[in-house]
Amino acid sequence: MNQEKPNKTILTDPYQTIMPKNYQAYVDKYFLRTKEVLEKEELDQIVKLKVFARKGNTFAGGEEASYFLQQTLKKEDPDSHLWVLPEGAKYSPKEPLMIIEGKAAQIVEKETIYLGILSGALSKKHGIKPPTYEDVYERAKELVSIMKDIPITYFGARHYHWSLDEMISRAALDAGFKSASSDNGAATHGMKGVGTMPHFLIVCMASKYGMENATAEATKAFDKHISQEVPRVVLIDTFNREISDSIASAEALQGRLNSVRIDTCGENIGEGGTAYTGNNGKDPDYKTGTGVTIELAQNLREALDKAGHDYVNIFLSSGFGEPRKAEAFVRANDEWKQKHKNKLFSGVGIGEITPAIFTTADIFEVDGMKLSKVGREVEEVDYSKLKNIF
Repeated sequence: MNQEKPNKTILTDPYQTIMPKNYQAYVDKYFLRTKEVLEKEELDQIVKLKVFARKGNTFAGGEEASYFLQQTLKKEDPDSHLWVLPEGAKYSPKEPLMIIEGKAAQIVEKETIYLGILSGALSKKHGIKPPTYEDVYERAKELVSIMKDIPITYFGARHYHWSLDEMISRAALDAGFKSASSDNGAATHGMKGVGTMPHFLIVCMASKYGMENATAEATKAFDKHISQEVPRVVLIDTFNREISDSIASAEALQGRLNSVRIDTCGENIGEGGTAYTGNNGKDPDYKTGTGVTIELAQNLREALDKAGHDYVNIFLSSGFGEPRKAEAFVRANDEWKQKHKNKLFSGVGIGEITPAIFTTADIFEVDGMKLSKVGREVEEVDYSKLKNIF
């Protein structure tokens, strides 16, 4: 493995005057709560994350993201490390743009900011203009109309530059979204940010408890340490055990679980699901195949009801900023209510509200052991194209 010596040349101060002083206000609330749970559980794992984009081919934003991490992560965790693709370098979909290594509790709350910086710069590099208030409001209003009585949470803080968070959140909430994921965004309507747990927490738990027990253990830890005023909503797709981990989490909380969130990635077919056999690669009706599908939601609803957990709601995220997907799920929800007299799902989270090149960060190693969410495994990292910043 070729890890080059640190290149300090890009770590100047051009971003000092524009970096947020209280960056935590701009961070998705579930990252802040994950930090709290990790610290109270005394889990001090060293993790490695891979940052990638599915679209685009020319890198941008690395200098600003590096500056932010130098001023925050490096100061809090002097033994942390950062590798970054040079500005203007070519990349392929899912190729590493950054590799970050350090203490999990210190890294996790930085994710919203550096991902937003990268997404904003990559979008600009590829000719995608930043969204305006009108852009966001119009799309959000359309989605609210489609979703009818299903409440929508704005989940997009990490998808756009942090400086746009207040405007985008305000526009989405003005249009009828019910909540937002950052305190800064939610404050535009006199609220606090919402969110419970990301895949990050569950992968960290897996290093201690194993993949089969990680989601239920994360559920119990969250319940132990986070205020009871926060609804217990569990992310259940990390290890592609959407049904098994939903039931295990419901049993762990003994009647106090509010919802389970399905966020199955596009690499996976949900537990108990079937492959799409059409010719288009992805099911145009979102019924079967990979990702969050109608079949997966139906199978999970049936399994929860059969196991005696009919009180547990289903919350959906991933791709619902696309009106066609939203419409398909609303039709399925209406059909389900007519047949079963209850809702198939009770809420959605939407982050991809306007066009952009979004970036993603995934843990791929914990304390030197390969470990990641299912579908995002990393066999080997090629450091030869990356600069070792610190």
